[in-house]
Amino acid sequence: MYNFQYSSANDISNLSCEQFYEIFRDIFNDKYDENFILKFLADLNFCNLPNNAFIGSIQALKEEMSSVNAPKNCLDVCGTGGDKLNTLNVSTAVSFILASAGICVAKHGNRAISSRSGSADIFFELGIKISDDKNFLEKNLREKNLAFLFAPFFHPALKKISPIRQKIKEPTIFNFLGPLLNPAKTNLQLIGTSRFDTMNKIANVIALDPKNHAFIVNGFDSMDEISICDKSYFLEVKNGKIGELKIIDPTKFNFKLATHEAISGGDPSYNAQKLIALLDGEKSAYRDIVVLNSAYAMLLCNVIKNIEDGIILSQSLIDSYKAKKILVNLR
Repeated sequence: MYNFQYSSANDISNLSCEQFYEIFRDIFNDKYDENFILKFLADLNFCNLPNNAFIGSIQALKEEMSSVNAPKNCLDVCGTGGDKLNTLNVSTAVSFILASAGICVAKHGNRAISSRSGSADIFFELGIKISDDKNFLEKNLREKNLAFLFAPFFHPALKKISPIRQKIKEPTIFNFLGPLLNPAKTNLQLIGTSRFDTMNKIANVIALDPKNHAFIVNGFDSMDEISICDKSYFLEVKNGKIGELKIIDPTKFNFKLATHEAISGGDPSYNAQKLIALLDGEKSAYRDIVVLNSAYAMLLCNVIKNIEDGIILSQSLIDSYKAKKILVNLR
């Protein structure tokens, strides 16, 4: 056991990837008490989440992770959470549209930790079975193009740490690790992060495997999606290389900028009702943000050649009720 002890938060900034790996491994193996973990996570935040902490913790968590088999080129669309904007569930809605486009989606998520309604809460409210049966999940991926992978079923280490995270009452490094730990080992990912300064840290982890291809986005308004209320930062990781930082402007695709109130969410029941209304064709700012994010995911999967085509396709999948059919078939 490494049994790391420290006197100040500044000590953390100088740790190597291997040292972070050993600390997180020992945390997951109950070698540290709750007080140490609370202080350690708080100090990681104080030190602005060192890059080495991302690499070391991911290594430790993957050793604990259970996995499922997914078709080739399966995608995950997932946000880090932590933007404190309490919006309607965007990536969950996107998953139904992508599945109706023939894209296999392994939607990884959890119940709400730093928001009012997480993806697991929505799937439950929609009447979709949340299961740890790998055969059931793998069949849904193959035959229905969509399965929800409930994080605690596959990450016992994260389940164990969840009560401690809730005590901190602010996002921790685990918010930003979640999208990097899909049990289906998806090589295609649209990842939204609520913090601009984590974009390169997330990208560095993804770039370790040249088979990965990901779009990482962050709204100017700190939204962990491509925002419809402001511009967004965009970073592509492909073939082990990180591209240049770019800007997404929704108005260039003929979207009207919305207020945050226009996409504000509520409890899981409310958010589920709004998602169903969207799939029933309701025109709204919620529809706009879901369509825009869907278009970028389609581009990532090479389903379309440009974002404009992705917007048209996403809208048609909603208006033809093909996206709604995915929801119905999963119930």
